Amino acid sequence: MKQNGKWLEWLTAGTLTVASFLFFLFLYPYHNLLKEQMNLFLHTPDHFLTYLEKPAWLSSYAGDLLTQFYITPAGAALLLSLALMAIWLLFRKVFLAFNMRHAMASILAVIPVTLEFLFHCGLHYPLSSTLSTLLALCFFLIYIRIRNRHLYLWLFLPVFVLVYYLAGHGAILFTILWLVFGLIRKVKFRLLLFLPAALGMLIPILLRPIFLLSPGRAYTYPVKAPVSLNISFTWEKILALDYHTQKGNWYKVIYLSQQYGMQNRVASYYTNLALSQSNLLGDWLFLFYQPGPGALFLPVSQQSTPLTIAFSNEVFFRLGDMNMAQHSAMLGMIFSQNHRSSRLTKRLAEIHIAIGDAPAAEKYIGLLEKTMFYRKWAGEHRKLLQVTDIPLRENIPSVDTVRLADDYVNSLEILLQSNPDNKMALDYLLCTHILRKDIPAFREAYDKWFVREADTVPAVYAQALIVSLYREGASDEMLQAYGIPESIINHFMEYTNAYTESKGDPKALQEVYGNTFWFYYHFATLQQ
Repeated sequence: MKQNGKWLEWLTAGTLTVASFLFFLFLYPYHNLLKEQMNLFLHTPDHFLTYLEKPAWLSSYAGDLLTQFYITPAGAALLLSLALMAIWLLFRKVFLAFNMRHAMASILAVIPVTLEFLFHCGLHYPLSSTLSTLLALCFFLIYIRIRNRHLYLWLFLPVFVLVYYLAGHGAILFTILWLVFGLIRKVKFRLLLFLPAALGMLIPILLRPIFLLSPGRAYTYPVKAPVSLNISFTWEKILALDYHTQKGNWYKVIYLSQQYGMQNRVASYYTNLALSQSNLLGDWLFLFYQPGPGALFLPVSQQSTPLTIAFSNEVFFRLGDMNMAQHSAMLGMIFSQNHRSSRLTKRLAEIHIAIGDAPAAEKYIGLLEKTMFYRKWAGEHRKLLQVTDIPLRENIPSVDTVRLADDYVNSLEILLQSNPDNKMALDYLLCTHILRKDIPAFREAYDKWFVREADTVPAVYAQALIVSLYREGASDEMLQAYGIPESIINHFMEYTNAYTESKGDPKALQEVYGNTFWFYYHFATLQQ
């Protein structure tokens, strides 16, 4: 009977391990892909020495080393499922040491595993934190082999210091387990246990000036950002759009946006970028959720999160606004929890290659050459340092100007003045005015910059133009001169009649006209 019970325990543990592997591989891969991108691990002695300057150096070094393998979803899923299985095994062994029955120990061990699983579903929880827990459990299981009660008591403080230096916050778990085990098993010394435990809890504060940590960080290191206990499929979808944007899979981004139907500013940002790169922004803008002009750019401000700041460089880079792209990438690097990122290092190398700054580009390429998985990328881009015909270079403004970081209209006009053929800059300028509902500014920019290459004007631009021309009482000849299709004119008249008949009821107009500029103009609430 006992043998059957053990088999059931192990079968359950194995099933949960496989389930967690499949979850991170198929349902939740993009969180872990981002964690790899926001880390930069260099295989150099100097990089290793930086870990010795903080507590938890062993778990941090090992965690960052292994996080490199998050570069593929399978690598992340395998590492996390094995780490969770190890957590279960060691906690089960700890509970057995507390004289629990096998079944109860196995059940209780699921609780910390569940917490770790949920932590890893967050955006910032590092693998090094799980390794800190594993190290603490190993140290405890070794420590309780001490049979001498005096040694059990007085060796605690030096071992605490060692665990703290190797595993950071794992020392707190070690202290709790040490105290509970002592209260259960070391009967004569129960009251004396509290003194070394209390002294041990003061050690992180006493060592804080040496490690340059805040009081809170001294007890949570190597965790460097707030953690959560929820599974966010909203962020998983956003990170899917982000990942495919980096890969240039524009139609995949558009397809996912259609499938997700998200009403989220960051999702709109990536969708609009994909539409512009697919030459569809002027036609499909209102087929997707648009919260206002903020759907085109992610702000870099005090209210921004480190993650959105890192994301914000994507559109600037492709527009050719390298000053703002570099500004966003540098701030994203500075405000990230590790202050280093393979993703942003690659972007900074690309920026300096585009502007022809070879020494700066070589600095970032040199860093990437010291990594495991980006050496090939670095070698390929080192060759571009000698290339003069860089596609993005023609979009870079030829003059430097002073402007506010959020003055997007001025930035786009500067790009167009430098290169009137920068179609992405034109699309973003026109769509900025459209999403602001600024018809006069749209008309002025359209008349100044737009060159009609096809027989018809993009649908969204035609819808905005007809509003401007209708206000002027333009003739049919004027409408034809602007190339507005007759179908758009008829659709506009139908909308006007329907709007009047419904007395401005958006519910009556949503189904037929919800994807038009006119509906947006009348009913959308702008979000800055």
